[in-house]
Amino acid sequence: MALHPIYMPKFGMTMTEGIIVQWHKQVGDPIAAGEPLVTVQTEKVDTEVESPLSGRVAALHFQIDDEAPVGEVIAEIDA
Repeated sequence: MALHPIYMPKFGMTMTEGIIVQWHKQVGDPIAAGEPLVTVQTEKVDTEVESPLSGRVAALHFQIDDEAPVGEVIAEIDA
């Protein structure tokens, strides 16, 4: 199995960070491609970030209410 990083996406032209609102999965949980992994709050909206692949959640790098910069690794999936 290989670890695949999940990055904080950029939802708007001026977005520089997002706030982690809710993790939908925890370390060790199975996840399917397209399933929600995390809800991120931006200046304008809360958005669910889906897993791009199936596997198990290997790591969560931020806690609830943490600000994560755009492009930062927020989680890893073992696929």
